[in-house]
Amino acid sequence: MATIRQNKQAYDQWREYRNALIKATAIDRTESYGEKQRRINRLEADPEAWFAYYFPSYCTAPPADFHKRATRRIVNNPEWFECRNWSRELAKSTRTMFEALYLSLTGKKKTWLLISNSEDNAMRLLEPYRANLDSNQRIINDYGDQRSFRKWRNKEFITKHGVSFRALGADQSPRGTKNESFRPDGIIVDDMDTDQDCLNPDIITKRVNWFFEAVVPTRAINIPLLIIACGNIIAEYCCMTEMQKKADKVDIVNIRTNGISSWIEKNSEA
Repeated sequence: MATIRQNKQAYDQWREYRNALIKATAIDRTESYGEKQRRINRLEADPEAWFAYYFPSYCTAPPADFHKRATRRIVNNPEWFECRNWSRELAKSTRTMFEALYLSLTGKKKTWLLISNSEDNAMRLLEPYRANLDSNQRIINDYGDQRSFRKWRNKEFITKHGVSFRALGADQSPRGTKNESFRPDGIIVDDMDTDQDCLNPDIITKRVNWFFEAVVPTRAINIPLLIIACGNIIAEYCCMTEMQKKADKVDIVNIRTNGISSWIEKNSEA
């Protein structure tokens, strides 16, 4: 009985979220085909404008300079490994979702893995991606219906246009991750560390080895691979500290920089 109640509650929450997303992404139905194509081209040339248009319910404050710099690195470097050690309340997971969907819908990336400390947490983090592809009216209007009847589950889904997303818990086997003939060309790591795991260095060592020896080798050697690792440094020895050693860029942003708010457009000094 508890399971039935939980499932109903989850469904009700999903429906409420989906309805809010539909309302937030209203479209201009009077726009001509030519006007639409010019608008899409203009937005695709400016990722910040693209984010603001397609995700109005998320973009409630202008981005900070560190957000813009980070996105430029991601968009301009298809083969790249970045550790995003931003404080909580600085939208590291949200900005990463914007970037992943931008690269997917503009045809630059095809096959994504999203990894977290557990499969359940990975699925939770992946759900906004699926919700936006399923119900964001602006995405559907400009890029077509995304929902595929081949595979559209919370653990793994493939859009009608052939972009795949898979949720993976730490230490699970990534073998067999393919989207037709396409191996992963985008990997997102989000909150792979937990306080409990960081008490045991052996767990951290095993997990980092798993990432570099099992997950990363799922790539195709001839296709650029983008890795974005999001997380806080919660211990002296944790997955994030070890992944940083191999990253092209380590971006550390605290809630305050040089004595003032790092994202003053959202988090005022008051």
